[in-house]
Amino acid sequence: MTEGDDARDLPDAARTFLAAMRRRYACKRFGAGRDLPPPLCDYIMECGRLSPSSFGLEHWKFVGIVKPGKDSPWFDACFAQDLVASAPLLVVILVHTAGSYHPDSPFVRSRSERFPGGHPVFRADYEGYHRFLSRNERVLHWARSQAYIAAANMMTGAICAGVDSCAIEGFSEESVLGILGLDSSDWSVGLLVAFGYRDEAIRDKIREDFFSIVEFKKAGP
Repeated sequence: MTEGDDARDLPDAARTFLAAMRRRYACKRFGAGRDLPPPLCDYIMECGRLSPSSFGLEHWKFVGIVKPGKDSPWFDACFAQDLVASAPLLVVILVHTAGSYHPDSPFVRSRSERFPGGHPVFRADYEGYHRFLSRNERVLHWARSQAYIAAANMMTGAICAGVDSCAIEGFSEESVLGILGLDSSDWSVGLLVAFGYRDEAIRDKIREDFFSIVEFKKAGP
């Protein structure tokens, strides 16, 4: 698949989406004084809220920090990254810690009651997977990985609206939770994402060739 010949047989919406994906890049400097209107901030959060999650548990909570700035504790919590100083919106994606995902926890009960059959039906389907995660000490890793699903949708949704972004994995989790007044026994930080309008030239997207990393195989002989 190449930029020149891949769009001819695609629906219009797919071509628009591909164009947005090709336009998005990790923006490192946002324009000073260019705030994001509240409807766009809500839209970005909604892209996260509507994202899929394992077993539909919605492991996350989104906290939007408006104009964190260089003089805020957020700048230091992110190791003095310039993009935090210039971003009009910084989104913290939190996830519940491992104990919240026990099949009989209040969190799992509250989430599961929304589904057909409620907690008893959900539990029968879920407990085997939770046992597998627990046995391999992967519960928190599994929960944190859900944050990346939401972040990807938020960033792609943002660029569809002309808003640039950058995911931030360099941060002090202790500092982030401290600023928010949250207990590390209850919450973990998946990652942070900065949003705004770029104040730099768009950088070329560097990706491997489509056919060097994509392969299709038949399911059987």
